Amino acid sequence: MRSGLSCAAVSLAVTALTLGCSASMVTRPGNLTPVANAPVNEATRPGVVRYLNEGIGSVRDARRRSAYSKMQAACSGPYRIDTEGERLEGGVVVPTGVAAVFSQSRYWYIQFSCVRSSDQPARP
Repeated sequence: MRSGLSCAAVSLAVTALTLGCSASMVTRPGNLTPVANAPVNEATRPGVVRYLNEGIGSVRDARRRSAYSKMQAACSGPYRIDTEGERLEGGVVVPTGVAAVFSQSRYWYIQFSCVRSSDQPARP
């Protein structure tokens, strides 16, 4: 029984490590080019990315860079961050002998908007 729990714990850890290496797109931003039958605010609809906000600083920094890359790709160019913040999500009960510990994951969410080239401020 104990080896079964060990194997499950190792499997869970490997899964968490491989899934938590980059940011993920939660909601794609609106399309800046006109789309037939789209709502009038389609171009200004924000997008949302998230990444796991746990682990050592260099890993969190790599996840943030992944978020930047996904936002730039989703907008096919420039974007701006509208708001961002942390949320606790999910949860797992981890048995620790006679007791159990409930653990949640910390995710960093970034809401962003695509920027048209004409909307960008001039750089000095």
